Amino acid sequence: MNISLVPTQMVDAIWPSVKDGFQRASDRFGGDLTVGELWQGCRAGHCFLFVVHDDQKVVAATVWKPELWRSGGKFRCLALYGVQMDQWMPELHEKVKQAAINCGATSLVAEGREGWRRIFPEAKPLRTLYEERI
Repeated sequence: MNISLVPTQMVDAIWPSVKDGFQRASDRFGGDLTVGELWQGCRAGHCFLFVVHDDQKVVAATVWKPELWRSGGKFRCLALYGVQMDQWMPELHEKVKQAAINCGATSLVAEGREGWRRIFPEAKPLRTLYEERI
């Protein structure tokens, strides 16, 4: 598997290969951003798009955004989808950490299902997001 940080000028060319995956993940797990907002952030250079691909197709993608919190610089995962995660997640994790360091971040931040603890056992939960339908 190859992992690439997509240059801003290439976002439009790559987006058709990732938008449906982001949409399926959003439909399945919810979230507070639309696929269009992810595209806008990547295209404007405010967010970073990483893709995992083989010689044939994209198998995963993720969008990250540098943020400045009161506690310091963070690199926040806005979206992620993919298949066969065990084959690429460790390498993707290292690439994302390097980009975060380059952005001046001191930690990675993500929201998601409880199952992510199995994949990132060193991560410390900061909060849980609840939704009550009315």
